[in-house]
Amino acid sequence: MDPDRDSQRFKGDPSVDLVMELAEPAAADAVVDVGCGVGAMSFALAPVVAAVTAVDDRQEAIDEARRLTLEVGLGNLEFSLANLYALPFPEASFDLAVCRNAIHRFAEPAAALREVARVLAPGGRLVVYDTVVTAEVDRYLNELARLADSSHRRHCRPDEFLAQFDKAGLSVVAERDDRRTVDLSYWLEAGAVDADRAALIRMRLQELPLKVQTALDLAVADRSASFSYDVAGFRLERT
Repeated sequence: MDPDRDSQRFKGDPSVDLVMELAEPAAADAVVDVGCGVGAMSFALAPVVAAVTAVDDRQEAIDEARRLTLEVGLGNLEFSLANLYALPFPEASFDLAVCRNAIHRFAEPAAALREVARVLAPGGRLVVYDTVVTAEVDRYLNELARLADSSHRRHCRPDEFLAQFDKAGLSVVAERDDRRTVDLSYWLEAGAVDADRAALIRMRLQELPLKVQTALDLAVADRSASFSYDVAGFRLERT
């Protein structure tokens, strides 16, 4: 296996690239991917680290990730169903933890982050990546996200993220901010949003207050639409 070639195979998503930049994975790292979904982050990391243990609390996500693992043949990658508030690992089990596009699904983010901190070895690091909202778009973007995904809890403001990190005993040592623009049809398709909910989301977008449409860079032309939102990646260490 060529680690550089195989790692690049699973990159190209700006969120994966940003997490990789902050994580600085090393060949000897034991990694845990928390809230892994179908494994995009795990697949990017596995070729360049010692081992990746990926966990999620949704059986359907784990099943799909395992199917993909068989296709790509990565022997140092394992997917497991787990309680994300009580990880089935001893303390200090991992050098690196990643949590990409998952915090917004957690009912108690600080508790989940505290559990990740528990399984990090001394000197270990955690990278969290997710959407962030301003006060102006908070209510509206969260409503749209809940319509698109019933598991969505909350996109947080930056100050809320910092409060959660503090409660979990974590401190920010590096941060990267970005802004993503997405085609609405692609966003709906990627989220497997059914036709009725997709129609409702399209209608809600066009009914947003003008200042919110401006803040989201909403662009509508004929049957196409796009919008933009802010994201952030945080590199954290135990305090």
